[in-house]
Amino acid sequence: MEMLRFGNVALDVERALLRDSNGAEVALRPKSLDLLLQLARNPGRILSRDELFEAVWPDVTVTDDSIAQCVREVRRAIGDPDGRILRTIVKRGYCLDIEVQSAPPTAAPEPVRSAPTSEGRPSLVVLPFQSIPYDPDTEWFADGIVEEITTALSRFRSLFVIARNSAFTFKGQAVDVRDVGQRLGVRYVLEGSVRRALGQLRVTGQLVEAETGNHVWAERYDGVMSDVFELQDQITAAVAGVLEPSIRRAEMNRAVRKPTSDLTVYDLYLRALPGMYAWSKVGYESAKSLLEEAVARDPNFAQVRGMLAVLWEFGAYFGWESDIEAAKERALRHAREALASDSSDPQVMARCGFVLATLGGAHAEGSALLERAIAANPNCAEAYFRGGWVSVWNGDFATGLSRVDVNERLDPLSAEANGRTGIRAAARFFLREFDTAIEAADQAVGRSPDFHAARCILVASLTYAGREEEARNHAAELLRRNPGYTRFLSLAKNPFRHKWMAELFLGGLSRAGVPTG
Repeated sequence: MEMLRFGNVALDVERALLRDSNGAEVALRPKSLDLLLQLARNPGRILSRDELFEAVWPDVTVTDDSIAQCVREVRRAIGDPDGRILRTIVKRGYCLDIEVQSAPPTAAPEPVRSAPTSEGRPSLVVLPFQSIPYDPDTEWFADGIVEEITTALSRFRSLFVIARNSAFTFKGQAVDVRDVGQRLGVRYVLEGSVRRALGQLRVTGQLVEAETGNHVWAERYDGVMSDVFELQDQITAAVAGVLEPSIRRAEMNRAVRKPTSDLTVYDLYLRALPGMYAWSKVGYESAKSLLEEAVARDPNFAQVRGMLAVLWEFGAYFGWESDIEAAKERALRHAREALASDSSDPQVMARCGFVLATLGGAHAEGSALLERAIAANPNCAEAYFRGGWVSVWNGDFATGLSRVDVNERLDPLSAEANGRTGIRAAARFFLREFDTAIEAADQAVGRSPDFHAARCILVASLTYAGREEEARNHAAELLRRNPGYTRFLSLAKNPFRHKWMAELFLGGLSRAGVPTG
């Protein structure tokens, strides 16, 4: 663990937090924090703009304005409005002109707070798991599980996770989750136990809403001591992957209950999600209104802007926007601006990579962002979902199908569950397994009749399977439900990396009577 101290502030490197002289957290966006870290690691040295671009925005195209904005935020955060510490060296770059001391951080308890982040995002603590009955041989395993889960959950920028040191102050105590919530200022508490009997291990966990005591999620996992490290990894991945979607669903319900006069940017984002996944123009318009308001309130909230980029992509592809090209440009602009704000957040990378590959024809860049998202957080269900679509468009059908399976394991109750069926249908179609594609696409359309992408796959698959009358019937239903949808086909060349894929897809639709432009 490393703490960089200079002036009246201290930078906790491991937890990526900036603290003032009283130990209170100083709000700073991730990219601004990354820039400060680069400067603090090189005190007294002039870092060029190119060096900062490479360190803070790797593989992402941004402008000098991105650096200038981060510099302004850092100066404000460290109390240097005149730029005497963080100096601008004309035509050369920037320099942190102050002595920086490196020292281990003190193990002070987390300050009590009611809202751990300015956006009102959910907070939680993973309490030490109990060893039942007490057994020194399993206690280390229980402590290891907690540390691994805490680390895995900390990778989700949508969550604020209390550090292990503060959580372990409750070790060996009988606690009331309401008291824990008040003392640590967290909304959710994860607690659990480890039982050992005759070489068998059983790990149970439950997530509780601290304020009400309501159970949000509970599960148990069984294994054997001989495979203890593999079991630890499996449990960590399972718990971390499932908890984030479970908390998101609980937070969506919480946001809906709040009065409109008391909404935060994060509440607006949560309220938008049901409309976004309604697969209807009414839901789309509702989600767009909420997300646009959220971005207007906080233009630098990269997660929200990334989701708005995806929403405008929906507007283009579903024909819900009258000007398809304008919608496309809005989506791409929001994706670029989200990445400029934070290109290290796995969800941001997943959303923006999806949009760039879909609308921008930037297959390599979009795919690279999705690969980075999965590497940065192997438990991020959304990265696998959006990566599944992009893998299929790239012609890598095995990877696409594999990513769908991982997404289903991590988030089995996802609002995008039917989208998984659509991905499977698309992969089977391009593999020319038309009967299997028909089965999956028909299932997706049956669940959501306005899932037009799935219906297109169904039409094309029926055509090539020789079931042309059924294909024409579904084509007619597609045009009846959304006559403007076919305008998206002018964009169809963008997602498919290979020309033959576009020709196969559009050819099947055209033969069934769908205008393809």
